[in-house]
Amino acid sequence: MGDEHATERRWAERSWVGVSVLGLLVLVVPAYDIWDDLTNLSWDVGATLVENAPLIVLALALVAGGVWLGRQEWAAAYGATVVKWNLGVAAAVAALYAFVIALQTWAMGELKPMVLALDGVLFGSVLAFAVGLYDARRRMTTDELEESRERYRTITDDVLDASDVATFVLDDEFRVVWANEAAMEYFGLDRETTVGQYKRELIADRIADRIDDSDRFRERVTDTYDDNSYTEEFECHVLPGEDREERHLEHWSQPIESGLYEGGRIEQYTDVTSIKRRERELKLRERSLRQLYDTISDTSSTFDDRLDALLETGSDMLGADAAAFLRLRADGDALDVRAAHGEADGLAVGDTVDADSSPYAAVLDTGDPVRLSLDTDGFDAPDGFSRYVGVPVAVGDSTGGVLCFLSRPGDGFDEWQTTMVELMGNWVGYELDRKRLRETQRRRLREQEDKFEQFVEAVDNYAIFTLDIDGRVTSWNPGAELIKGYRAEEILDEHFRVFYTEEDTEDGLPGRLLAEAADEGVVRHEGERVREDGSTFVADVTIAARYDTDGNHIGYTKIVRDLTDQREYEEAIERERERLEFMNRILRHNILNGLNVINMRTDFLGRTSDDEEVLDHVETIGDRVDDLSELIETMRSFMDAIVSDGSYRAEPTPLRPELDTKVSLAAESYPAAEFVTHDLPDEDTAVLADDLVGEVFENVLSNAVVHNDADEPTVEVWVSETTLPVTVDSATGEPRVAQPGEPAGEVTDTERPALAVHIADNGPGVPDEQKDAVLRKGISELSEPGNGFGLYLVKEMMAAYDGEISVRDYGEETGGSAIDPADGGAVFDLVFPRAPDDA
Repeated sequence: MGDEHATERRWAERSWVGVSVLGLLVLVVPAYDIWDDLTNLSWDVGATLVENAPLIVLALALVAGGVWLGRQEWAAAYGATVVKWNLGVAAAVAALYAFVIALQTWAMGELKPMVLALDGVLFGSVLAFAVGLYDARRRMTTDELEESRERYRTITDDVLDASDVATFVLDDEFRVVWANEAAMEYFGLDRETTVGQYKRELIADRIADRIDDSDRFRERVTDTYDDNSYTEEFECHVLPGEDREERHLEHWSQPIESGLYEGGRIEQYTDVTSIKRRERELKLRERSLRQLYDTISDTSSTFDDRLDALLETGSDMLGADAAAFLRLRADGDALDVRAAHGEADGLAVGDTVDADSSPYAAVLDTGDPVRLSLDTDGFDAPDGFSRYVGVPVAVGDSTGGVLCFLSRPGDGFDEWQTTMVELMGNWVGYELDRKRLRETQRRRLREQEDKFEQFVEAVDNYAIFTLDIDGRVTSWNPGAELIKGYRAEEILDEHFRVFYTEEDTEDGLPGRLLAEAADEGVVRHEGERVREDGSTFVADVTIAARYDTDGNHIGYTKIVRDLTDQREYEEAIERERERLEFMNRILRHNILNGLNVINMRTDFLGRTSDDEEVLDHVETIGDRVDDLSELIETMRSFMDAIVSDGSYRAEPTPLRPELDTKVSLAAESYPAAEFVTHDLPDEDTAVLADDLVGEVFENVLSNAVVHNDADEPTVEVWVSETTLPVTVDSATGEPRVAQPGEPAGEVTDTERPALAVHIADNGPGVPDEQKDAVLRKGISELSEPGNGFGLYLVKEMMAAYDGEISVRDYGEETGGSAIDPADGGAVFDLVFPRAPDDA
């Protein structure tokens, strides 16, 4: 497609040749006629030239016209249009004459010159009519277009002339052909001398010297005239003068690509003065805020020095002539000038102002920022001052003073300035309140340190001492001397690495513990430590970072607990556990196996003997063997519980199946008793227990029947939701025991979901004075299996589950429903922790 357009364009550019060629072809006709007149008719040369002169002149005019058309810088399409009309009309006229000649020759056998001449006149008349009609229509269209353009131009000129955007329209020679009123106003020009002038000259003669950085302005604008192919944008600053105001303008220009001024350029200047002024104001305010921040954040200066600097900076920022901070006395009757800047009567440091009759009273009365015109609002003020702005300074929950600025006659303080004064007042109040709180904290800290020192001096079973930030000992208590073996004068200022073994010291353990304490706040470690005599012991160590009231790290507190006795106790417990485990194996294997042999022998005797006396003895032996077997199983369960090591953890155990099984077993074992259950949990509701939980239920159910003196024993069982108190790690939420010397906040006391199994009976109950004792019996009191051994097992098992057991009287508020409160006996409450996923 591109090649086709290129070919068409080349033909259009060369189309003028057709006109010249047509002229040359027409020139052949008079040349032939002259030759014929001279040769055959023997005419005189002058006569034949006169005859053919018009045709020769017209033919040569066509040749010259074609050459002239080719030399014009018209668009190729315009030249081609002329050629088309020329050749087309010539071809049409030639065709008509050929038709007339052919018609005369055929009809008359000869040519009649008069008829041909008249035909030519007629053809020309028709052609002239068509051309005249075309010209008339073209002129009508042109006039309508011109009228439309004029109407559009008038509307456009009116709109653009009223625009706030200064506009210049330049032709292709960059002469000003139009400019609006804003352009005249912004640059101080007039239209009479501006329109028609070359823009380069206008810039050089009248505009550039009115622009700040005129060379840059001239270069940026005139570069667009040298290369009128791009859009230009930049800002310029018009300087003030007699015929113009100071303005900041945003230049925008681009080439005109079509229309009457194609090849020219349009330039527009948008007034951004208000934006620039706002930006300048914002920058000034930003600089003021930065100065204010730098003043109040200079922690190397005292509060009084910063307050003086604040008043000076604030006065410069607000354009104030004087400033002061007045502290309200405790009785509220007067204000004492604590700091002042500038010279004002009655506002020097140390002066006192009446709180009721001064402009400062307006601030105290309203509790809000106040702006006043002192000369019109009726307030007494220092001589020469007429403008006042003051804000209350809040210290804690009360007003502690007034911060104010005063100026001599002039503009008053605006909203922004008032806001700045309010911010300054807030800072003053914050610093005063912080100072008050810091003094309170220091006093409390001194009191706490005194109490802590008294406590530390009284403690002799813990080594409690302090270290500086490098790890050197700075204090020493009696417990430290007892555990470590050093006297205070021997260890003070020594590095605490002396307490560690050579291996730990070479491994960098002391430094790592200090670093971790500094990062985390506290660190715990259990390991081997060295006494003054070189002996070692196992210690539980806590190191906590210490900070002053300003939050600066100043050292460490170290608490050491000697675990030697605990380790010996744990070893003794482990040996006892091993002995119990040995006894458990003897009970489980040797004695229980022996009873099984006796039981099988008595069964054999019972089947083979007919002697009634022998059978009575056999039955007695069998019953006693069953009792002993049951006792051994109970002993096995008990020992399994107490032999469990320190890593024992209860597991989620469904409650309902175990409870149902043991209630059914009790009902079979005690057919004379009635067992009633209600409000039991779902089958999958789990508590923290283990496979011995059935023994707990069995012992309590059995106890409820065995010790029941009612004619018709009744045992009621139900379950309710409750909670258990528990101590948990503050970070993880896992239950654990608080360690001695552990910092406050490491553990938290809370409540955890639990299920309570209530087993009630209608027996005699437990007297109030025996309720606690029945659950506190020790192993030495269990002389007989029926003397509370089962309840002791229950208590131990519930402790292993982190649960609780208690006993109370059955009554109307117990939650039961199957037993008449008048016949009620005891209620045993077994409280189990809910399994985590079930809670």
